[in-house]
Amino acid sequence: MASRTSAGTATVVTITIIGILMIGFLITSVVFYSKMTNAEGKVLNLKETYEDIIRTSEREADNVRIALQAARAERKSLVDYLMTNNRALMELASGNPDLTIDQLKNRVAELAGVEGESMTQTITRLSTLVSTRESELASMRERFDRLQADVDAEMQRIATIEGGIKKTVDEADSRVKDYGRGVEELRTRVEGFETRIQRQVDSDRSRYEQEIRDKENRIAELNQQILVLQDQVRRLRGESVHNRVTPMDEFALVDGEVAAVEPAGDVVVITIGRRDKLVIGMTFSVYGSASEIRPADGGQDYRPGKAVIEVISMDDSSARCRVVRSSRGNPVIAGDVIANPVYDPHKTYNFVVFGDFDVNRDGVATPYERDALVAVIERWGGKVIDDITGDLDFVVLGRRPTDPLQPAPNAPRSVYDEYLRLKRQVDRYHELFEEAQASSIPVLNENRLRTLIGEFPR
Repeated sequence: MASRTSAGTATVVTITIIGILMIGFLITSVVFYSKMTNAEGKVLNLKETYEDIIRTSEREADNVRIALQAARAERKSLVDYLMTNNRALMELASGNPDLTIDQLKNRVAELAGVEGESMTQTITRLSTLVSTRESELASMRERFDRLQADVDAEMQRIATIEGGIKKTVDEADSRVKDYGRGVEELRTRVEGFETRIQRQVDSDRSRYEQEIRDKENRIAELNQQILVLQDQVRRLRGESVHNRVTPMDEFALVDGEVAAVEPAGDVVVITIGRRDKLVIGMTFSVYGSASEIRPADGGQDYRPGKAVIEVISMDDSSARCRVVRSSRGNPVIAGDVIANPVYDPHKTYNFVVFGDFDVNRDGVATPYERDALVAVIERWGGKVIDDITGDLDFVVLGRRPTDPLQPAPNAPRSVYDEYLRLKRQVDRYHELFEEAQASSIPVLNENRLRTLIGEFPR
């Protein structure tokens, strides 16, 4: 009985041990399978990495085997060996070990100027070109040496010539200085003589110019008198002209009357005002009656009025005027008439103005001062026209223009044109006077016009 119990226990123990061993084996198998799976994954990754570094088909290539043997000999990996050689090659080719192959290609193309050319070909071509240039440079140096020798010889010859020239110039300078001193002395004497002569010339010119101006003024006055005398001769001979224009009656010149005189006697009231187109500053001559407004002794000179008045204020129908000039013993009184031949509230008087005038009273009559006289006429309401027509009222003539000098036959066209223009001015002056006399149109000079309008110097 006891033996059967021991045998059963041993069996149980054996089965238990076998079970434990089976479980251990199962666990060991699972662990081993897991590690084998991981190892296979790592092997697969290593194969992929190996393929990226070198393909299986490339391993048997001769150049790869040679490179691998060289790498083993240097105890390096193939990649390290190749990378080291690549950097050394870039350093040798370009001086920059970090340059890429594409960058090296671009630099070679830029250097060679030709795309697709290898570096060796480029170096060979450039070497040939350098050899050619060195040969040309040697030839040019030989030519330069020959030219330099010629230049040195020429410079030596020039130096010899310059030495001779300098000697000649020094001798000439010495003579020129002697001549210069003589010329300077002569110039001093000549300048002194010229100064004396210039003073004499200036003095004579001033005297002659003054005499010429005096004579021209006298000639103008005499010409005016001649024209007046010629007209008087024609009148005395009874000459008449067809289509004569009737001269203006003296009553037509009366513009108004003196209505009152203030007690002080220096201010008067006249019968015209703003509605008659009167303006402040207008002047009038005062006459005792309309019959006094006529040329004296049948001549051309109008008698001056007894006084001159100037408008200082006005209303619609009358105006106050100050007496700016009056005759001693002949005062202005109520009933006197006033006249300004330029002014008329109902009519615009027409004037022809021609000749040289001395409006600024500087003693020199010029054609340019005509504009100032025209402005006086237009200021008082008159109108200035160019030609004598049937409605012309007055001709105002200044001094006769000076006869121009006949130009030389070879004078420029512009000089001859100016001569003709001045000659036409002289002829026009005579034509206007003769036409006015023939038409019995009053001819006034500047002073006569100013006397009639009562303008006085300011």
